[in-house]
Amino acid sequence: MCKNHISIMIISTIPDMFSEHYYFIKEVFPQLKEICNSHDIDLEYVDLYFSMTQKEFDTCRSIQKYFNSMDSDRTFYICFRGQKLGCVPTPADIDKLTLQEYPDLVDYIGDTSFTELTVMHALHPFEKCHDGDVQPLSPVKHSMFYFRNDDYLSELSQSQREIYTCKACDEEFVHDLKLAMAKDLVFHDKHELDKLKDKISNINIRRYDGIWDGDFDLYGVLNQYCEEYAKMWNKAADDFPDYYGNTIVSSTKGGFSDFECDGVSLKDSIIEDFVHELKLEFPQNFE
Repeated sequence: MCKNHISIMIISTIPDMFSEHYYFIKEVFPQLKEICNSHDIDLEYVDLYFSMTQKEFDTCRSIQKYFNSMDSDRTFYICFRGQKLGCVPTPADIDKLTLQEYPDLVDYIGDTSFTELTVMHALHPFEKCHDGDVQPLSPVKHSMFYFRNDDYLSELSQSQREIYTCKACDEEFVHDLKLAMAKDLVFHDKHELDKLKDKISNINIRRYDGIWDGDFDLYGVLNQYCEEYAKMWNKAADDFPDYYGNTIVSSTKGGFSDFECDGVSLKDSIIEDFVHELKLEFPQNFE
């Protein structure tokens, strides 16, 4: 039986998904890795945001780093989405080298969030150029999307809403419309792929609930997550982009203490989805 190495890429908006990131690295990933090891599969965890250094962030290379990381292994991709659209890059946020490598990006700058761009690159990848040669890319083989329900919104204070939703009240309608369109695009892509006789990729979608805790220490979870991820990659926590200086995050309580999906823990749902996709990708390892 062959030994396979795969990376599972995770992306979400920041900072409203810190609880999910920590939940994944503490509760979900260890079990996934154990399952993979038992079937001769070496599993690596890559958080696309935290795989970026502060220097790459400061020099406007974040999108390039996201895309390059995904291109290194287009097998598994996980995206968490809540009620936040995320930051939309301006021309000043994208350097020339990134546009040279992914020239079609220029059509989306100023209108599409960082998170949406990674979703697009997962499902309908941008063409990649190297030394004048165009390199077509295939969609990620196994994409898993988890959309957080919004039942908790009525419990949020104004400072909490600045973390978990759109900041400006007068933009809420536009924000909600764009977020709905971004999610609908994933459903549309899944519908189109499911109609194909020979699918080149699978898209899994679930909705889940977060158990809201108004006294939850989000900043503390951020610190713990950075420590865990740094230890996993033998890095220093201060190598990561600086969210420690985010005063809203450091001064606001409130977050999710646990998660449920279809009446069971979100962990069990993710593991069920992932194992199903593993069996499709490596049937010989599950004989």
